[in-house]
Amino acid sequence: MLRLLSVQFDTPLEPWELPAFRGAVAKKAGWEHELFHNHKAETGGFHYRFPLIQYKQDHGRAMLVCLNEGIEELHHFFSQPDWTLTLNGRPAPVRIQRLDVKQYQLGVWEKPFRYHIRQWLALNEENYETYRNHGSLLEKIFQLQQILRNQLVGLLHQLGYTPEHTIEVFVQNLRDERWVSYKGVKVLAFSLEFSCNVALPDYIGIGKGCSTGWGVVKNLNIEKSKIRTREK
Repeated sequence: MLRLLSVQFDTPLEPWELPAFRGAVAKKAGWEHELFHNHKAETGGFHYRFPLIQYKQDHGRAMLVCLNEGIEELHHFFSQPDWTLTLNGRPAPVRIQRLDVKQYQLGVWEKPFRYHIRQWLALNEENYETYRNHGSLLEKIFQLQQILRNQLVGLLHQLGYTPEHTIEVFVQNLRDERWVSYKGVKVLAFSLEFSCNVALPDYIGIGKGCSTGWGVVKNLNIEKSKIRTREK
C-alpha cells in the first residue's frame, strides 16, 4: 500500500525555481531531517534512494508530494511558526490551497493503464550514445520503453513491493523531445504517453531529477477508482 499526500500552495513558482523551493523548504524544516533533501546531513554526499518528498510546480503554483514516511516528516515544516520562504532572494509567503491524502494499491495488474510523463530525463551519458546511434525511431522508442520499465521495477522495489508478474511498458506517443539544462548540463528531456500494467498515482516523479519536478506522471485513464483504494 502506498500512501501519498499532495499539498498545493498558493505560492507562485516558475519551473526553474524548483531547486530553490526545495532548498528553502528543507532549510525551514531543518537540514537534519534528511528526507527533505536526500543529502547525508552528517557526512555529506547523497542518499541513493527514491525521494519520498518531491517538489513540484503545477499550474504556476508550488506543490509538495510526499510518500509513506515522507508524510510524517512534513510536520517538521508545518510546525514552524512562520512558513514564509526565501526564494532566490525574495520572500515567498506560503499558504495551503489544496491538500489531498490518498492510498494506492501497489502492484502489477492484468490490464494496462495509460499515462503521460512530462520532462522525463531518461538518458545518462552511456545510454545517450546508444540512443543517438539508433537508425530508426522504432529503435529509440524500444530503448525508452526498456529504460522506463527498469525504472518502474526499481521504483516498486524501493517502495517495498516485489513485482509478482512481468511489468510491461509501451510508449504510445512521443510528444516532445528537447534539450534542457539540468544542474548546468544539457540533457534530453522527453514528454510522452505510455501504457503499463503498474498503477501509478498522479504527480509521482520518475527518473533523474524527480525530486524537483522532472518526470512527472499524470494518469490518462477516465476511471481511476480501481487503483485508488481510499481517499480522505
